[in-house]
Amino acid sequence: MAFTIDANGVTLAARLSSQQVEQVRALASLCEVHDSYSMAARLDVGTLETRPEGSVKDVLWYQSGEMVGFAGMNSYGAPSEVEATILVHPDLRRRGIGRAMAHIVVRECQRGGIRRLLFVVPQESREGAGFARTMGTQHSHSEYTMDLDVTRIPPFETTHNPVELRPAGAEDVPIMAAIVASAFAEPVQEEEQALVRLMKDITRTTYLATQDGRPVGVIQSAVSDGRAFIIHFAVRADMQGQGIGRQMLLAIARGLQNSGSRWITIEVETDNRNALSLYEQCGFVAVGATDYELLELPRVPTAPELLFDR
Repeated sequence: MAFTIDANGVTLAARLSSQQVEQVRALASLCEVHDSYSMAARLDVGTLETRPEGSVKDVLWYQSGEMVGFAGMNSYGAPSEVEATILVHPDLRRRGIGRAMAHIVVRECQRGGIRRLLFVVPQESREGAGFARTMGTQHSHSEYTMDLDVTRIPPFETTHNPVELRPAGAEDVPIMAAIVASAFAEPVQEEEQALVRLMKDITRTTYLATQDGRPVGVIQSAVSDGRAFIIHFAVRADMQGQGIGRQMLLAIARGLQNSGSRWITIEVETDNRNALSLYEQCGFVAVGATDYELLELPRVPTAPELLFDR
């Protein structure tokens, strides 16, 4: 549920109304025209109406009933980590709105037990890096945003040992979590929690990849506004380098294209040369780069009076 302070104040919402989503789109369009770079792949607007209850809250800033600021909050992996993307109306920048929203974001994250807050900063932004530094962040990593160029998709290839993708269900979560954890050297329990949460998002479809009946990989798609995102892509650590990832990526890309997605997007860390090479071989082209600036959040006692004797 959202609650509004006033027409010239702040609204916090875990799930936005259709009207609020349209206001976000309008603000993003103004920013894109002014800044000359796209926010479509960074905002994930299509999920704002469909998030599961209990998610972190977005911050909406109003003046005279018009949305002039927005801090979108997304959690894609461990529940203790959140990404924040901040927009401010071009005519109202350098007036403290962005900083005030960032402080609200920090407060809400601490209340929700979030330990790692990542500010999403487009590398094209003239102001973003400086803003992140004033918040006391440290650089975490950078990612390329890559869009599929349909003219570069390699022709269909037959193989003697094909990989099959099938929609996954709740019963597949343990094996999928084990696959993702092995691929990225992450705790299995955290990956299981993340998958359970992400699979509640109705814009996402999760696929389990099998080869000769054995589970070998996991991949998700999320579709919104005609744009499809390929996410949560992992191949079992002991089966990497055998062409499984290539088969999975081409299969889901072709399927999304056939279903009518106008843009198909994937993101990759800039220093992950193997993944970058694979995506390029499958027809993806880098269209932008994003820096992720990390703010480690200290724990905040929820009931400090319980820490002292009376």
